[in-house]
Amino acid sequence: MEVADGCVATLDYTVRLASGDLVDSTGGCGPVTVMVGAGQLFPALEERLAGMRVGETRTFVVPPEDAYGVRRPELVQRLPRERLPPDLELVVGGDYRITGPEGRVLRFRVLEIGPDAVRADFNRPGAGEALNATVTLVAVRLATPEEARRGRV
Repeated sequence: MEVADGCVATLDYTVRLASGDLVDSTGGCGPVTVMVGAGQLFPALEERLAGMRVGETRTFVVPPEDAYGVRRPELVQRLPRERLPPDLELVVGGDYRITGPEGRVLRFRVLEIGPDAVRADFNRPGAGEALNATVTLVAVRLATPEEARRGRV
């Protein structure tokens, strides 16, 4: 049997950013079981699994636009210190969260710290980088009627 939408696949995988940073791996927890096509994996990964057979290993690259998105220079901004909590200890390279004017939580990484402002990068971590994935199909089967009804394993 081959991997197709609606089947249940058990996978071993390692995914790294193009920079080499580890994004996710089953190395420490063992294989994971998912229902293909049910949104448990991001679409670009699911597309590349189609047709795999048990025991097969595929290595592929997911481009930035199909992963964490392209890097947007306009999302690197000057953030006045008065918009940050006064007791917040900032470190260059640190990741932080603030609540924006509409109550939305915004995540940023500090690039530079100045006396009156910080230079903050609001791009998602991994933006602009491709993903390098190695996936091994451990098992594949049809979904049970209950799994098919629920849309998940």
